[in-house]
Amino acid sequence: MTIFWILAGLVLLLALVFTVLPLRSSPEPFPADPLPEELEAEIEALKEEAKELEGADRKRTLGRVVHLEKRLAELQRKRAEPPKASGRPWLPLAAAAVILVVSTGVLLRYVVPRAPGGTITTTSQINGPTGGEQQLAGDLAKLKKKAEKNNDLESWLAYADAAWKEGDYNAAAEGYKKVLELDDKNLKAWKRMGILFYMSGFPEDAANVLAVVVSFNPKDTEALLFLGEAYSSLGRFDEAIGAWKRYIQAGGPQKKYVEGMIKSAEERMKQAPPEAQQQNAQHPPVSNGQAAADVPPGHPAAPAGMEGVVDGKIVYRDKCAACHGQNGEGGIGPALVHNPVLKVDGAVEEIIQKGTGTMPAIDLSDKEMKALIEYMQQEM
Repeated sequence: MTIFWILAGLVLLLALVFTVLPLRSSPEPFPADPLPEELEAEIEALKEEAKELEGADRKRTLGRVVHLEKRLAELQRKRAEPPKASGRPWLPLAAAAVILVVSTGVLLRYVVPRAPGGTITTTSQINGPTGGEQQLAGDLAKLKKKAEKNNDLESWLAYADAAWKEGDYNAAAEGYKKVLELDDKNLKAWKRMGILFYMSGFPEDAANVLAVVVSFNPKDTEALLFLGEAYSSLGRFDEAIGAWKRYIQAGGPQKKYVEGMIKSAEERMKQAPPEAQQQNAQHPPVSNGQAAADVPPGHPAAPAGMEGVVDGKIVYRDKCAACHGQNGEGGIGPALVHNPVLKVDGAVEEIIQKGTGTMPAIDLSDKEMKALIEYMQQEM
């Protein structure tokens, strides 16, 4: 065993010599960064190519455009910065050499099998999880496996809550559905399913479920917030305002945001004539994806004198604000302010129509889609 460590030491010494040896010679120049003009030309070419593609190929091309735009911005920022003094260029290399020696020693100590009778330490035991996302996915998988094995209320609720917390709403829906199969009176599961209905583009179903939840727990601020959002999407602004006011009275944490939503709903109600406000309950709610121009005359969702005009801000508020924030600052969904995807032609429309990740597809008319995209590109 002693001979082995002597040989290992010699190998490490040679590795250190070959690592430091290049410092004695003149360094070769690195290839020059691409010119901004070249990147801009490539970006424009990819945008033109994306217009002729569909499906996955189009998504890959648009993703490449976003990547190049980020690289172009970084390159322009670096060129704008003053050059830094070189100092002692050999210090980082020397530090890298030391790290290499220590790392090699650790690997030799723990990865190489020990003498007979010893144990083998695997790299996974040394390094642990390779990343936070893999750790979270692993924990979620364990919770699901436990829930499937026990098939009890506590296990399924733990799995659903963990999925909800991590933003895996498909898994959360699966978990809460199982909870309701075991306990059809579980208010938390019903509330989360109601919110998922709203996020999936079914505001009427969401309103029906959340109204029941609030009737049993009038101070549930999360249910009140999304109940107001569902009513607003249906054009039932008086009921939305009522839900939001109860949210504030119950001490909801997003008071400023909700006050803005109440003000916006009140302004939309004022745009309708008094007769329409009185007949609000007699008109059918606006269905998902119905544009303002398609609302029947006299419905409070149809602003007086604005027939045929769709306000992108209103579409954003009704369809997007609940997840992405009132001003695009982010929430359940990612922030949209300064998001580079907004600058890519056709990318936003495709995401809205087909959905992406945990975001479902949103049913919008052509007028709503155009108005929404124009609003986001101009205001965010």
